Amino acid sequence: MNRRELLRNTAVLSAIAAMGLRPEQVLAAEDGVLKVAMLTDIQVLDPGYMIGGAETSLDYACLPRLAIPVKDANGVWGWKASDYVEKINQDDPTHISFTLKPGFMWTNNQGEVTTDDVKYSFERMLKSDWATRWPTLDRVDIKDKYSGVIVLKTPFAATFLMGVASESGSIVPKAATEKLKDQKFTTEFPAQCGPYTLVEWTPKQKVVLKANAEFKGTPPAFPEVRFINIEDQNAAALAYEAGEVAIAWILADTAARYAKKMPEGSVLSNQAGPFYTWIGMNTQHPKLKDIRVRKAIQRAIDVKSIIDAAYGGMAPIAHGVVPLGVIGNRKQSKFSYNPDEARALLKEAGVTDLELDFKTLNESYRVTAAQVVQSNLQDVGIKLNIIPLDSGPFWNLGLESKGDDWKNLQMWWMRYRASPDPSDALQWFIKAQVGVWNWERWSDAEFEDLWTKGLAETDQAKREVMYQRMQEIMEDTGAYVWITHDPVTYVHRATLVPDFDSGSEMLVERFKKA
Repeated sequence: MNRRELLRNTAVLSAIAAMGLRPEQVLAAEDGVLKVAMLTDIQVLDPGYMIGGAETSLDYACLPRLAIPVKDANGVWGWKASDYVEKINQDDPTHISFTLKPGFMWTNNQGEVTTDDVKYSFERMLKSDWATRWPTLDRVDIKDKYSGVIVLKTPFAATFLMGVASESGSIVPKAATEKLKDQKFTTEFPAQCGPYTLVEWTPKQKVVLKANAEFKGTPPAFPEVRFINIEDQNAAALAYEAGEVAIAWILADTAARYAKKMPEGSVLSNQAGPFYTWIGMNTQHPKLKDIRVRKAIQRAIDVKSIIDAAYGGMAPIAHGVVPLGVIGNRKQSKFSYNPDEARALLKEAGVTDLELDFKTLNESYRVTAAQVVQSNLQDVGIKLNIIPLDSGPFWNLGLESKGDDWKNLQMWWMRYRASPDPSDALQWFIKAQVGVWNWERWSDAEFEDLWTKGLAETDQAKREVMYQRMQEIMEDTGAYVWITHDPVTYVHRATLVPDFDSGSEMLVERFKKA
């Protein structure tokens, strides 16, 4: 190892020790306890207001849904009926009928899962932070206690992938949720009905699930699952090597190293990357209001150097937000690394001695990427202050509902994940998301028009043109520097058969023993 690698790995080992993880313990899957690495701690389990990550996995494990995501033999995502339904069928482009199986009971003495719960759960999504997952939903009509019809205003090609079969299709207990303040919940389910129940949460340490003895569907393979909070993927890899967890999501450079020499008894699982990573800029901040300044920054950043330094050269360069393999994915951008052009734009804008704050999750590869950006911007006369943050403070930065941090937000490193439909990747940048997840805080009439038309369009070729144009509009704001579509690789014990959703989140209730 060179000096930098030695210092980095020493810091990671110190971080593991600080979390109370001991390499001599082999606790990954003893006595029926499955331990998995969790990158970000939970904040909101409510499917209408969640952030994602482990929250997605917990919703799948502990709440009902009408359908679940599945891949066909060609690796194309689709869906199938869940354990909770007798049948579910797309009767026509705007009507989906379903019939629940009787006997699925909520915990906390909240009674049976019924059509009332389905109607309440889906319709409350229309007023939630994830409303765009249900862009054309009108209502749910109740036929009887177990049967109903989902009614759409207009056809939408991704109703199942983005809504019904996703975490946004999670069903919550109506009676228990209505009693809560604002009818919302955070880190405690008001009631559960899944293969598992969440029984313990220790902030910044672990989440514990126990198999639900009352569950009427397919029983899970492990009596207990523990999500161990390790907010650094290098640390997660070391925890895996030490036997602390049975599965961990690892960085691209770690995957490349493992491919040459695998840890004993291990397997690599490569998932189609649903992620899109970019550097964002707040168009309303006084230092970044001038589009020439934003475009200068776009051209000052060498993305290839970021990929080499932060990803070990093992990730593709992105040209937008729509992931690889999804219609609307762009093959090129309208700008490229050009520091001379960046200096000219700054001169034209009359900007000198510019100093900016760059905020990122405190993960080693992101900080490495930020250091490359810092060097790039210094080269054109911009001073960049790198501010690493834990997951809680970071994910609140652009949310107006969480305070005034958004007013001071300037630049940041961001990664979202998407279901295999372009509308999912683009939903966060519409005008209604300003102050929520559109942290760049811009809007555009053409973009809004294309968003609405794209939802109802069923011709895939026409949809592709629409979604590519929308990304071009985003790029033209100067507020985005496209980075990559992060590859997703898990390392796991050869004795474990994992399963994942379309966003590559772990579905622990569907894990099996080899």
